Amino acid sequence: MKYRREIDGLRAVAVVPVILFHAGFKGFSGGFVGVDVFFVISGYLITGIIHQEIEQGTFSIVRFYERRVRRILPALFTVCLACIPFAWFWMLPKEFEAFARSLIAVNLFSSNILFWRESGYFDAAAGLKPLLHTWSLAVEEQFYLFFPLLLLLFRKTSKTTLLAVLIVLTIASLGLAQWATRTHPPAAFFLLPTRAWELGIGAILAMTATTWRDMDSRLAQLGSITGIGLIAYATVAFDETVPFPGIWALVPVLGAALIIVGARPFTVVGKFLGFRPVVEIGLMSYSAYLWHQPLFAFARIRSLSAVPPATYLALSALALVLAYLSLHFIEQPFRRKSGFIKRQVFSYAVYSSVFIIAFGVAVDMGRGVPGRLPPEAVPLAAWANDQNPRQDECFVGGEIYKSPDKGCIYGSDKDPDIAIWGDSHAMALSYQLAEALAPKHEGLRQLTYSGCSPVVGYHRSDTTDRCPMHNAAVLNFLTSRKRPGTVILVARWSLLFEGERFDNREGGVEMGTPIYGLPLGKGANYISDPARIDEMGRLVRASIQALLASGKRVVLVYPEPEAGWDVPTYLAREVVYGIKRREPLSTSFDLFRERSRNAREQLDALPDNPNLVRIEPEKIFCNTYLAARCVAEVDGKSLYLDDDHFDSVGASLLARGVVQAMTARNWLAPQISELVSDSSIRQKKGASDLPKRP
Repeated sequence: MKYRREIDGLRAVAVVPVILFHAGFKGFSGGFVGVDVFFVISGYLITGIIHQEIEQGTFSIVRFYERRVRRILPALFTVCLACIPFAWFWMLPKEFEAFARSLIAVNLFSSNILFWRESGYFDAAAGLKPLLHTWSLAVEEQFYLFFPLLLLLFRKTSKTTLLAVLIVLTIASLGLAQWATRTHPPAAFFLLPTRAWELGIGAILAMTATTWRDMDSRLAQLGSITGIGLIAYATVAFDETVPFPGIWALVPVLGAALIIVGARPFTVVGKFLGFRPVVEIGLMSYSAYLWHQPLFAFARIRSLSAVPPATYLALSALALVLAYLSLHFIEQPFRRKSGFIKRQVFSYAVYSSVFIIAFGVAVDMGRGVPGRLPPEAVPLAAWANDQNPRQDECFVGGEIYKSPDKGCIYGSDKDPDIAIWGDSHAMALSYQLAEALAPKHEGLRQLTYSGCSPVVGYHRSDTTDRCPMHNAAVLNFLTSRKRPGTVILVARWSLLFEGERFDNREGGVEMGTPIYGLPLGKGANYISDPARIDEMGRLVRASIQALLASGKRVVLVYPEPEAGWDVPTYLAREVVYGIKRREPLSTSFDLFRERSRNAREQLDALPDNPNLVRIEPEKIFCNTYLAARCVAEVDGKSLYLDDDHFDSVGASLLARGVVQAMTARNWLAPQISELVSDSSIRQKKGASDLPKRP
């Protein structure tokens, strides 16, 4: 194919938004669409080369994969190897174990499958994964395992037939993507079948090049300007709430296609994309893409507080410097056949891959090699594992769903008289609450759905899942039966009303997607509507009043303090970095009150009722161990397993408060001696009373 400078310039347009998006710069909330642009470019260039060689009778599968090895692997292996020392010294055991698995997956071109199974691209933990971005390389390489064979299969048919096949397959993939973004969002984002259509668009462009190569200059101007406008719009206007990669992904994909078709040296867009500095960035875009995510991830891992924008800017510049060095000293020498012959290239690929995979397997089998860290750091980090022991068995959320009658039951009573309804915070409390109820000979039914507050008539702004259906089913289940007679409501109320993740203003900034509660039928444009909070409050109160009207007793747990820091990780990293802690890790009580004000006001608006008990966790965790502070750890014991969920210690303290309040209302038998009094918690005797780690 004839070289086109504007295509390399388009690579720059693709990679820069991706880097700035991962750096978290405002104005680039949709920068992830740069990957979609890369897919179109790849499909266009590779199809053009393969089809041309097939027509000329010179195509060779071996030579094709040799080119792919020369193009992809040297820089990729260099980045993988460069990550290992930083991971060794800075990563905690579970992080290092996960990193090792990603090393294995990257070398098997299956990292998209690994990251799909682990979590989502926009999850909080995603920013700490140095090799997360390699999912797109895996998609491409999986595509190119079968695509050349498809072209060979139809080499003796007419070009029209082949084009028709490509169009049908592309439309089918797009249709699958549109369906999957609603039903299986993480799979839709990461997996080849729902991404193939983007490469397919590029392939169709290559197959039809003769029909648009000599288009009218005015159409070329209009098309290329429209294309750059579409990409710019997606980069600025899109965010994690946009279903991807379904119909909305057509915006950047068609933008890239219009640029490929219309951008010529004489057009405005063509001149911009052909500008030498832009082309230079495009030439090193692959290496820049490889380097930026590890730099950002390790900066986040090494810092105990949020990485400032100036540091991200410096790291972005460093990514370009490393990309320049990689291009000239790694990529280009390996691409030149005069530098390395085919046997040397394949030998390098095999030996490097075997070494990296072997290292990954050894670390994975060694459970993250905890012996490389200071001994006191390991047990602190292990608090992150201190979740509900029945988590795997009882988890409901996303694609995993269980109807209310299938919810987990604690205790011997097959139809317990007490239920807990809520989100993952209710899940975190369930086991310890059941333990606190056991001496009363009471069981517990768990009715939880991750990320789903117990509110009928609402949906989350960031996802399409079964939360609305689940809540309607739970309310129907509870109000249509005599048992359970008592319902405990637990949720992350502050996030439901505020939407934005928690910033403790002391360096602890929670990562992750904003999650706003929205009434059913309302879209993202309602997020900023002044009436949203009151409307959500009305839905919360209506759900509670429906329970009360059906004769249920309701225990309403008010907002829990959030930490901002991933507490076990933060405490363990302090040890790794040689930092001595003088008092318990804590956050501002005043900030907690500010953060939870809307939630508390909406819950306070619920009329008093003899069958309603209100529990305020702040009376347990704030102004008790430290004045004007909400503690996140006490006596070396973390109260959280991450930045907002209680572990067994925190959950035990809250569970005791719940049981005490129920007993005070005579909803339970008189309190048993094992449960400490509320006053003992307030007087800081709790440090010795805290339950031991199981």
